Amino acid sequence: MSLALKTGLLALGLVWSQEFGAGQAALESAAPRAEAPVRPLIYQGRPLRVPLTCRAEGFEAAGIECSDDEPCRIFLELNAVDAIGPKIFLVGDLHTSSATVYSLALASNDAGTTWKEPLARLPAAGFEAMQFINDQQGWIVVQPQEQFPADPYLLATTDGGAHWEKLLIWSEQGRGGVLQQFYFESKDHGFVLIDRSQTGSVSDRYELYETMTGGSSWMLKETGSKPITTKWPARQNPDWRIREDAKLKTLELERRVSSFWKRMANFRTEVGICKALEAGPKGPESAPETAPPPTEATPTGAAATAPTGASPPAAPADAPKAKPAAPPTLKRPSERPDAAAPNR
Repeated sequence: MSLALKTGLLALGLVWSQEFGAGQAALESAAPRAEAPVRPLIYQGRPLRVPLTCRAEGFEAAGIECSDDEPCRIFLELNAVDAIGPKIFLVGDLHTSSATVYSLALASNDAGTTWKEPLARLPAAGFEAMQFINDQQGWIVVQPQEQFPADPYLLATTDGGAHWEKLLIWSEQGRGGVLQQFYFESKDHGFVLIDRSQTGSVSDRYELYETMTGGSSWMLKETGSKPITTKWPARQNPDWRIREDAKLKTLELERRVSSFWKRMANFRTEVGICKALEAGPKGPESAPETAPPPTEATPTGAAATAPTGASPPAAPADAPKAKPAAPPTLKRPSERPDAAAPNR
């Protein structure tokens, strides 16, 4: 083989390798991955505090400045819970009193004792809702909460949450909107309802889309200036709830056991304070928390008396924090914060 031919083949191989590598990099970066390994949170009866790193990326995207003179108090919000067997998934966000700073996902494979973050925290975005149709396939709604309108999208898993893929609603970027509702009746067939009022759209403010491919592609089914009535069932897991305890300043994760609500874990609503912001991409660091074991469950009846460590089904009290007024979240005025998980 001539030297010229070898050189040509080598150059061709080099070009192919570079293009293949770029494609792989784009594919791998399509969905957020968990950050550097962090020691898990261990629940033993004491409220868990989600680790906090004051990185500039999220605060800048949300348009927030923090300093020694004007520190930022950071709060936790959990928007949805779903559980299949011993697996529990929680999604929500970290926010100040005026804006969302980072999304947050927590997962437990042992019924709520050990918690890890299966997804990287996204700057200026919230994980607003979630649905699992079996122990392997599920979706999470990602709602950007940046200073300007941004496109909502889904994250999908087909292996129980080990890996996630980013699924766009629109092929063109920058349309903006809020993903109000979504529902999958099978691994392939589902719907999303978008409200585009924040973009100034009037005649086609509401848009209903349908997918037959599990969310990888979408077809516009209906538009209108008035709210679109959906026909899918309410997405609420009757056996799990998230309840805020204003006295303890915690978010209580509870499971229904017969006529009782039993605490499975709880998390502090106030995560910490950020002053000087870090520019680097370091992930949060946290040591396992230990404490006395949890106590018994509480009956659900209106006249039931609640023993220590469990919670009656009272309505959540006022929170010690405030959520940003705009852009809006998925929650409708009639929805309660303790009813955010889908039926399967």
